[in-house]
Amino acid sequence: MNTSNASSLFALARQQMQQGHIDGAIQSLIGVLSLEVQNAAAHALLALCLVDRKRLAAAEHEARAALAIEPQSALAHLALGKVHYARRRIQAAEASFREAAALDPQSDMPPHALGALYLNQRRMAPAGECINTAIELDPGDPSNFSLLALWHLRNNDPERAAAVAREVLGQSPDEHEALVVLGWAELRLGRVDAAYEHAVWAVRNAPAAEDALELLCAVKARRNPLLGLWFRVSAFIAGGSGTRTILLLVGMFLGVRLVSLLLGDLGYPSAAQFVSGAWLAFCVYSWVAPTIFQRMLRKELEQVRLRPDF
Repeated sequence: MNTSNASSLFALARQQMQQGHIDGAIQSLIGVLSLEVQNAAAHALLALCLVDRKRLAAAEHEARAALAIEPQSALAHLALGKVHYARRRIQAAEASFREAAALDPQSDMPPHALGALYLNQRRMAPAGECINTAIELDPGDPSNFSLLALWHLRNNDPERAAAVAREVLGQSPDEHEALVVLGWAELRLGRVDAAYEHAVWAVRNAPAAEDALELLCAVKARRNPLLGLWFRVSAFIAGGSGTRTILLLVGMFLGVRLVSLLLGDLGYPSAAQFVSGAWLAFCVYSWVAPTIFQRMLRKELEQVRLRPDF
């Protein structure tokens, strides 16, 4: 009887995780473990849920418990990799994801996780390879195509990102990651009203999701006269690779210095001083504006309070 109840609770937890009801999934998995304490898969899934809730110490405990029970569990290695990544242990996370891929080469989850890791590290080439591998292994998983859309967005191609995200939403209208990526793509393309619609849609589907709330705040910032300029400039500078960003910033600084020196040599000291002052004002503005944006985001997050059984 206990086995039947545990199986039902485990299936419910998987369904709750897919629907984004993480707190409900945590309670279901605790129920599973109260009946089957040696259930490695339940420990691993609980670790993934706890990572989502930023309870990292508890998540690491559960992931290691899963590995102690079943050392060859690909899911347990994947969960531990997620914990390592959340704790900024990048090399350990990569090693865990690769171990998961070796243990279960037919699963799309490890290459998906590796693709996301490389993408956040701005390692675009290996990220693209891993994402394509995940798509080949499971072409029916919309999250893999959502990650591909994000890859295009990070690769400074919002048009292609929007196209891929729309294809995903055509098949899975409530796919959260695709909604968020499409919102960011629309915002990068200057279609603020469309971005707002997707942001609201994403927040309605997942009110506690930080990425959806961050998108909503970005739309508000874009509409804000004070923050709008910062958003446009930061989106332009940050778009593409890290090398591109560094070259742009260095080029901007050298350009300002060159113009200032030329104006001084040509006998226009007031104009040279104005250029230097404008650059200083821009630097101060670019330092203050992100702080204002983060305050907006924290305010949005503080307003979200859901029942544990939501």
